[in-house]
Amino acid sequence: APSQSIALALAGSPPSCPSAMIYICKAACMPCKACSTCSKSVNECCAWVSNLFGHITQNPLGGYVIGTWCAMGVVLVCMAYTASKVTCDEPTMAVFYVDIGLTGVHSGFAYYIQRQLVYALGDVPPNTMSHSEIAAKARHIMLHDIGFCLYFFLFGASFFYNCTVFDDLSTCDGTGPAWVAAALMIFYGFGIFNYVICWFACQCCCGAFEPSKQQPAAGGVIMGAPASDGRQ
Repeated sequence: APSQSIALALAGSPPSCPSAMIYICKAACMPCKACSTCSKSVNECCAWVSNLFGHITQNPLGGYVIGTWCAMGVVLVCMAYTASKVTCDEPTMAVFYVDIGLTGVHSGFAYYIQRQLVYALGDVPPNTMSHSEIAAKARHIMLHDIGFCLYFFLFGASFFYNCTVFDDLSTCDGTGPAWVAAALMIFYGFGIFNYVICWFACQCCCGAFEPSKQQPAAGGVIMGAPASDGRQ
């Protein structure tokens, strides 16, 4: 019968709807695969950056060094851009070049003082040392390192110098980025001064509450440990 032929034909024909749905699902999954590939690339990039700066970020004062470099990078770009775009009187132009030089001094000292502290700590990993030991090493550097002593006065001079440059900048048009850079230098001086005080105070306070390490006495006996009476 014609109806039976039609039923057999329909039963033997391949279903087209499920096949189409498969391709639609694959297309919908493509953004997910792209995101996964992108995420993998981002993770690899972050790992590369972490390895590159690991000797800085994984040691004491790592945040200070990276923060200084970022802040001084902004100041350098703003001052260099302003110096290349405007023509001002000699005192105003001197502001640009002085602050450009100070960015190098601040950036170089941040790395220098961290290296001095790491060198003072020796081969012992910083995360295995007590806060009191780190504070003692930092105190020794503050009192005896000639580079720190010289920078102490230069740091104060940089702060007060930038507090006085706004009168010179106001005499020349187009110095907006230089205003931002000078304000950032003032903020940097205020922020780093408080950061160092808080960092050192935290090391000392945390060290005061740390349990004292037991020192081995002669013969390998640990001071404070009960003596053995031979009983097992």
